Amino acid sequence: MARLSLFSSARAPAIAIVASALLLGGCASDRSRFPSLAKRPAERAFGTAQPVDAAVVPDATAPLPPSASVVARIAALREQARSARRTFESRQPAAARAAGAARGGAVGGEAWSVAQVALARLDSARSEGMVPMADLDRMLVVAEEAAAVGPSDDLVVIRAAQEEVSAMIADEDRTIADLRGQIAG
Repeated sequence: MARLSLFSSARAPAIAIVASALLLGGCASDRSRFPSLAKRPAERAFGTAQPVDAAVVPDATAPLPPSASVVARIAALREQARSARRTFESRQPAAARAAGAARGGAVGGEAWSVAQVALARLDSARSEGMVPMADLDRMLVVAEEAAAVGPSDDLVVIRAAQEEVSAMIADEDRTIADLRGQIAG
């Protein structure tokens, strides 16, 4: 008998909880006291929202257009690089003539000196193109860092401009190296 009372006293709290839950559940039998989930007259009167056409919704995965300030800055840098390129191209024929005249001549001679001055003028024009190149390089680094953690809105535009100016500078480097090679050889 002692075992039976010990067994019953251990289950008593669990039985009391289940019984009270069942009794309280019966108290909520009057469902008319709860508000209806049907539309109310005010919701019908002011509910003017219309479904959105799927064709109008922008694609959330599509890249955003670059910011206007970045586009304007890149346009200015491209123009600055192109202006330096035009200066380089205007000085190139004189440098080519001077290098041709100095070919095979003595180092330190008159033709060699004239060629060195003409090449220095080409270097100067190339240096003018390096200024926008440096700005584009800096902008590219910033845009790549931003794209690593968020949208890459400006990255594509900056990269294209940087590659364009870089190609101009590389072409100018080759031209200057070729002309220097004519003078030395």
